Amino acid sequence: MAYTLQYATFKQVLVTPENKISFKRGGSSDSDKDPSVDSLDIKNSVVQCDYFEDLLSPSITVRLLCSDTSALLSLIPIRGYERIDLIIGTSYGDVKFTEENGNPLYVSSIQKVSQVEGQETFTLQCCTLSNLSNETSRVMKRYEKAPISEHVKKILTDVLQIDEDRMSIEKSITSYGFIGNMRKPFYTIQWLCPKAVPTTSTVSGKSGDGVKAEGKGTSGFFFYEDFDGYKFKSVDRMVDATQVDYPDDSEKLSSEYGIPTYTHSTLITANDETNNFKILYANIDKTTDVHKNLRVGLYSNLTYVYDPLKWNLDVVKYSLKDNVDQNNLKTAGDEVPIPQGDITDHASRVLVRMGDRGMWNPGLEESAEDVEGQGRDPIDMAKAFTRYSMLFQQSLNISVPCNPLLRVGGIIRVELPEVGDTNLGPRGQKKTDSEQSGFFVIRSVRHHFEITEGRNVTSLNLIRDSYGIQ
Repeated sequence: MAYTLQYATFKQVLVTPENKISFKRGGSSDSDKDPSVDSLDIKNSVVQCDYFEDLLSPSITVRLLCSDTSALLSLIPIRGYERIDLIIGTSYGDVKFTEENGNPLYVSSIQKVSQVEGQETFTLQCCTLSNLSNETSRVMKRYEKAPISEHVKKILTDVLQIDEDRMSIEKSITSYGFIGNMRKPFYTIQWLCPKAVPTTSTVSGKSGDGVKAEGKGTSGFFFYEDFDGYKFKSVDRMVDATQVDYPDDSEKLSSEYGIPTYTHSTLITANDETNNFKILYANIDKTTDVHKNLRVGLYSNLTYVYDPLKWNLDVVKYSLKDNVDQNNLKTAGDEVPIPQGDITDHASRVLVRMGDRGMWNPGLEESAEDVEGQGRDPIDMAKAFTRYSMLFQQSLNISVPCNPLLRVGGIIRVELPEVGDTNLGPRGQKKTDSEQSGFFVIRSVRHHFEITEGRNVTSLNLIRDSYGIQ
């Protein structure tokens, strides 16, 4: 199935004040028009739209660049908190941020306002309602010992009133109790992310349906928002997708494990303009930095954990090399970037932490034996630290034909060419670089719609913890 590369149109950009104050249309000479309306479609004034998702952000953002000669900011008294119902038609279907779909946008700020020769230009910065509600909400209650994933779900539903169909919460096995202490919901959830431990799983089948829990995984979760809603997802789960016997079908993107393959244009015989899965631009942003990795203690670190109940100090040494040798670490690529020699055998960073027990937990009145297991295992703390650091070892920026089905936190396969004019395949195209190519996690995504110029593109920042093709 071939898609038209540059098809996109603004079908609706409807502005509605949440307080239902009518827009005042001053100076209209048309007596047939109502001088006041509850909402107004400004799609003819929008010249550009940028939609952002980020693995490290609990909220999506949308930026609308508007240009008009009718003084929209005076005609429409935009002050912030106006609801934006946005529909963009693409070759992959409509991108809808509407009240009907349960995910409308709200104006958070008006930026870069300018007037030149009677033309007004401004940018509307938008986000979902929960991002604004987060600023006025607090987590106050006492959360009894329970899996962290259950706490995350309760905070989203009880504090932020988010519908369950707008969230995807991966189960964790870590039992944990805490007190909210008046912290904001998003901050609290992100604080819980490194404490959560997933189950290990094996994923089989072409759709990834055969998921079987087998025990304890590696600490480390991400909390973020994408087009479908809020996600609480482990690093292990993301990397699991690379182990799937995925279908050899680049256009299958609807399934969680429908992994597309994007190929650099120099690897494609006869540069087909209808190919929606070619890489228009690629730049390796970062490779392994040994000096930085030593400073952060990626290869080996030493953690001192003080237990306030027992009044003692636990010492935990963690070695990445030992963990890889024991085959306890899932990776997206074939080779984990660990330097040769004994430089990685010595702890390059020392951490001192307070154990998550006692006065920081609802279990203060219990005995030390009863509180065991309520906090994190010190080794899990070290593993989480390493897991997060590893995931950002390699960073790759690419631009591809606009594809709004791509989601942050998803996996794509990238095929990059070898350097040099002599490295040619049997049909004259360049050979694939087996070291730089392979599976990547989508760390951030920007969908750029520029209707007037027809330049619609998706820019991706990709990350992974290893090199090579598995």
